[in-house]
Amino acid sequence: MIDLLKKELELKLGQKIENRGDAELLAHVIQETVDHQISYNTIRRFFGVSTKVKPNKNTLNILAKFVGFKSYIHFIETYSFKEKKNLSELLHKTIYKEDPSEIISLVKKIKKSPEDFVTFIIILIRELIYNKKYQIINSIFKLKEMEFNSFSYSEVLLIGNSTGLLLRKYQMDNYILLKNRNFLQCVYSSFVDYSNINGFYGEWASFVVGNNVNKEIIIFSNAILELKKYLNQKKIQNDFGDLAYSNKIHPILCSRLLSVSFLNSPGQNTEETLNKYIKSHSKNKQIYIDYFYETFITAIYSKNISLMKSLINIIKTNKISSFTYQKDHLNMYYFMCLFYHLLAKNKSEIKKYLKLINFNFFRSSYEDFANLLFQVFCYHQVKNKMTKESHKNKYLELAKKLNYPYFNKKFLLEYTSAKK
Repeated sequence: MIDLLKKELELKLGQKIENRGDAELLAHVIQETVDHQISYNTIRRFFGVSTKVKPNKNTLNILAKFVGFKSYIHFIETYSFKEKKNLSELLHKTIYKEDPSEIISLVKKIKKSPEDFVTFIIILIRELIYNKKYQIINSIFKLKEMEFNSFSYSEVLLIGNSTGLLLRKYQMDNYILLKNRNFLQCVYSSFVDYSNINGFYGEWASFVVGNNVNKEIIIFSNAILELKKYLNQKKIQNDFGDLAYSNKIHPILCSRLLSVSFLNSPGQNTEETLNKYIKSHSKNKQIYIDYFYETFITAIYSKNISLMKSLINIIKTNKISSFTYQKDHLNMYYFMCLFYHLLAKNKSEIKKYLKLINFNFFRSSYEDFANLLFQVFCYHQVKNKMTKESHKNKYLELAKKLNYPYFNKKFLLEYTSAKK
């Protein structure tokens, strides 16, 4: 069982524990996640990186809690459950019966199998959405087994993006799920549908603001509505004051609020604002890249070259921490660098970042939005008239699909001349 626990720890961290640096990272993440201190040397010994020593009970309990169990005994008692059933057959049989109590009971049982639970939930929710069983979906998301803090952030993104894509295609005929805190945290706020801010997603945000479910969700929804105003070329009315500097809200939400501030006041002292922001969110001279995620794409579409330059300097000079799920964060950073060097006319750097960018890492909710911006880059980068015309047509097609007045023909043609 020790080896299985090691596997679960590496799976949650998103990387192997092979050296001192890996052990230090895991120790830091454990403290941040479950508020328990564990020495990196203890972790090194546990994984056999240094002299192997049998772990004590307290160490095993802390490690088990980090991967979602109450204790190491709980881990031992429940882990073997996952091999006892053919999950796919059991799932489809239960869905076929359409018995809500049986479905709920199955969810509770499968939660004992951490490795399979997320896949199980995604398949289950997909089938229920197809059959428009929103009451059952609502009951599932009300369970403590579906609480946001019971998942790793990578798991939340997987659930959110999978469910969000389905709800984009099969839209809800009522908004019962938008009153469900777990759904709001796991799906609504993780699948930020940039393709539909003028569509169903913007309607969701307006509905959520009118229903006081959760303070942080209300702040998030208001930020979405302010972005909607900007994309519709209307004046932003709420820049959220100093909320971006709060340590009580999610890092990505902080970055979203900071982005709204730059959209509202692009002429502010960029370095002063960012230095204050970094000081507020740094721990042990380290800051997570989550705190900049939304600012990367905001700097691109707002054509704020000053913000781009400052963000590049920050990433280069600060100790930035990133995990496996943050590959798309780094990818968005590379994407911003591409536009900065387009505006700065640095051809060698453009080639460098074109190689670094992986378009498969863009989240589904950002895909069309990022593709539209990429057409802008290509239009100004290529020399061939026919190719340039092709990128212009793709841009106009996507702009029509997204339906944001901000992205007009002028935005495309004047992007490289309108520096800030």
